Amino acid sequence: MFNKIIKHNIFSNNGILFLIVFLFTHTHVYALQYDEKSTLIFGLLPSESAVTKFKRYAPLRDYLSKKLNRKIHLETARDFPEFLRRTKKGLYDFLETAPHFVIPAIDSKKYSVITTIIQPLSAQIVVLNESKYLNLASLSGLTVATPSPKAIITKIGKSKLNKSVSITPSYKTYKTHNAAYESVLGHQSDAAIISVNVFNKAINQKIPLRSIGESKAIPNMSILVSTRMPLSLKDKLQTSLINMLKTSEGKQVLSQISYPGYRKTNAKEFNPLRRYLK
Repeated sequence: MFNKIIKHNIFSNNGILFLIVFLFTHTHVYALQYDEKSTLIFGLLPSESAVTKFKRYAPLRDYLSKKLNRKIHLETARDFPEFLRRTKKGLYDFLETAPHFVIPAIDSKKYSVITTIIQPLSAQIVVLNESKYLNLASLSGLTVATPSPKAIITKIGKSKLNKSVSITPSYKTYKTHNAAYESVLGHQSDAAIISVNVFNKAINQKIPLRSIGESKAIPNMSILVSTRMPLSLKDKLQTSLINMLKTSEGKQVLSQISYPGYRKTNAKEFNPLRRYLK
């Protein structure tokens, strides 16, 4: 019954969508059994609201479900700590997470990393198009919005900005990247630190923001799979993601989720990020 609700009613009305968001952020549908009919749980980092996240990733879910010939359920968590706890317990069949969260997932021996987004990740320091601020130095002593303090974008963005100003800005924390830049749009903050992924999506939506600074590039959002997943299924998932750029269907899904495509990666690529785990 629950599976039918998820499959048929996920976008039917606000009440049912709220129920689904609650269930998928407060409960877990255990999978990790890999017969031909088993449903896979795809864990999503709670970097946006659950409603936004589920709507955005529905096309990717459907695409991978078709390629793997099995049902896929999307699941997120209430916050980063809860997502990390679930990852540490190995509760997801595969998941997408931030680059610095890849390391503890691999160290747990419960996951291996298979793909990352082609475009490197960076923190963008953004202001309103009409703003008088032209460079990072002009943000000295001002109010800067950020996502969670544990977010890699917040860490590398602050590191870049603090080295560029004479007076450390006053940082205001928001739950998501979107909320951070929305505080700039609402004149509650002078600038915001957000990921290049979110910035590019905002620009595509004609949101009046511009970047006045960028951090060093690091590996982007990445897909990890359970070490319990059969090699054949793991390889099929990896190939399906990498080959999205080779078909019109795959390119359309990438456009819908605002990603440029996926490439192969390995654990060694993420070792330089260990210092951000402190």
